[in-house]
Amino acid sequence: MNHTDAASRPNVIWIFGDQHRAQALSVIGDPNIQTPNIDRLAVSSRTGIAGSPLCSPFRGSLLTSQYPHRCIPGHDMALPEGIPTVATVFGQNGYQTAYFGKWHVDGAVHRSANTRPAFQHVDANRRGDFNYWVGYENNNSQYDCWVHGHQEDGTPIASYQLPTYETDALTNLLIDYLRGRGFSSRRPSLDPTSSWHDQKKGKRPFFAALSVQPPHGPYVAPPEFMERHQAETVQFRPNVPPVDRIRQEAQQSLAGYYAMIENLDWNVGRVLQTLEETGLADQTILIFFSDHGDMHGSQGRILKCVPWEESIRIPFLVYGAGIDTTLTDYPELINHVDITPTTLGLCNIEVPESMTGIDYSGYFMADRQQPVSPPDSAFLQLVDPGWRYGFASDRERPWRGLVTSDGWKYAVLEGQPWLMYNLNEDAYELANLALDGRFKRERQHLQGQLMDWIDRTGDNFKLPEIT
Repeated sequence: MNHTDAASRPNVIWIFGDQHRAQALSVIGDPNIQTPNIDRLAVSSRTGIAGSPLCSPFRGSLLTSQYPHRCIPGHDMALPEGIPTVATVFGQNGYQTAYFGKWHVDGAVHRSANTRPAFQHVDANRRGDFNYWVGYENNNSQYDCWVHGHQEDGTPIASYQLPTYETDALTNLLIDYLRGRGFSSRRPSLDPTSSWHDQKKGKRPFFAALSVQPPHGPYVAPPEFMERHQAETVQFRPNVPPVDRIRQEAQQSLAGYYAMIENLDWNVGRVLQTLEETGLADQTILIFFSDHGDMHGSQGRILKCVPWEESIRIPFLVYGAGIDTTLTDYPELINHVDITPTTLGLCNIEVPESMTGIDYSGYFMADRQQPVSPPDSAFLQLVDPGWRYGFASDRERPWRGLVTSDGWKYAVLEGQPWLMYNLNEDAYELANLALDGRFKRERQHLQGQLMDWIDRTGDNFKLPEIT
């Protein structure tokens, strides 16, 4: 594509955290938290689906729009070579591309023996075709985060320790990147003959991704944020059982979790302010989401990898240039494989055939086409958990499921029924209907939908026989 043609297209920023469930936002109604800057982004959709609620599988699907069984099936596995990524397509269409932060798609196969993932060197040819890349494979120490990478001209960036708390320091890198692409310190003139518009002509647009580990544990944030949250004041969701051990652990983790999210919110505010100051706000789309949620005691569970709402439901907020805030019919089932096609569609870029997700950009921009026959459900998978601790936890067992547009959720283990909920009447998933004879017809219909997903995507999961 001609770079002059590309210059008329919007810039795009992805901001996504790790383990940030959709429910943990003040705009969604969580009484434990205030997220005014993230709430500003909620001019259109609110939530999406983490169709594979585990870091590496989600991230592989995010980058390639391939389902995990055709990309990264499990924890700590590598992105297959030769699959076009979101950066590949943006680059082919005249965009500059940049990535900052957690990667987690290089896999243990490329890690030297006795090397922490935090110090794993991701080779330049395994950085997803990004022009500029500063990141790390995986790390769970927010005050001891080391990054490496390459500059836009290919010059290597040697490993160094981020000077401050991870989210703050990575946001600083994004802000520096934005300032290098801004046009002035003031909001641009609307006069098309102004010097600002002269600067815009011929400028290549950019796609930048900011991937931060928080609010993934350990649940720690800078002191000014930690001071706002005390464990004893945390209000529980109704599906956290009244068991002292579960509630005490959840209170402690949630206090830090909420502090981390409020710190992330503060950093989102810094990005929004920078876009205004650099004159980029009116030319930039910002998409905020997460790779999956965190149970934090709901259903008596912790962490992720399971199909309950706190694990699979993520923020999905689209804000900025060209987003029509008068539209009201937003896709609530936008899945992990759909994020890249939708992002490309917002920039009027054709989605390549290699990508299997749906382009939902027509739900955010009136001049984009909506999908002709969008699916009425979202496919859920845990293909290969990668956890091998020697006990039969469902967090270690493969499962498949779906959530439907009319409010049903259904999930099965291999050869075994498991979960079924009517979310319209049971938003907190307190009544499992998987073996309830009164819902035989609904169960058979959901089983048929799930079988269709498995056949359509070339999955080889063995569904149980149901009655």
